[in-house]
Amino acid sequence: MAPGPKLYPRATVKKIVKAHSGCHVGKSVDITVFLDYVLFVQSLVKEAAIESKKGGERGVTARSVKKVTADTLAKFKG
Repeated sequence: MAPGPKLYPRATVKKIVKAHSGCHVGKSVDITVFLDYVLFVQSLVKEAAIESKKGGERGVTARSVKKVTADTLAKFKG
């Protein structure tokens, strides 16, 4: 079986993190950043779904995502 496509460009993520932090980055920093991103998006969608149900909407809308974005970002702020 052939390997699947790459999920993200590892070298590019490392370069971006290094440029923003100004520090040396380890070998697995790209994996950590990617997993943190996935957890953030998962949490954002979950909170937006809760907010949309409270508002009586049928599905997740841009409005419900906007309402919960600030709180979700605050949870993930390091």
